[in-house]
Amino acid sequence: MPENEARRREIPRNLKGYFLCLLRKGPQWNETGDSPALMLEHLAWLRQQMESRRYVVAGPVVGPAVVPVHAAAEDDLVGITILTAETPEEAQALVDGDPGVKAGRLRMEVRPVFLPSLDAVRVEY
Repeated sequence: MPENEARRREIPRNLKGYFLCLLRKGPQWNETGDSPALMLEHLAWLRQQMESRRYVVAGPVVGPAVVPVHAAAEDDLVGITILTAETPEEAQALVDGDPGVKAGRLRMEVRPVFLPSLDAVRVEY
């Protein structure tokens, strides 16, 4: 059997393109003046994106890395999202609309990924 055929059989057939967004502490992370109101705006934004199915999965990161990449590095990862978009530019424009990003409390690192279809994932409010 050719190597490509053997490899193809080991790859899930239902892969779909998504964008993985890593939410990191932004330059204004420690600013606390409008923190509670901004968090409510961020959560409302997330809900809007989830209900419209632009964001498929979203949630906070609740602890440090199990095995730190760099022992001395500060762990600035605070959340993740998986979203749907046609292009990297569209994905970036979408995450740039988050109130937390606009305020500088968050920054988002956007990366294209292939995952098994998440069409069946549902979030309930």
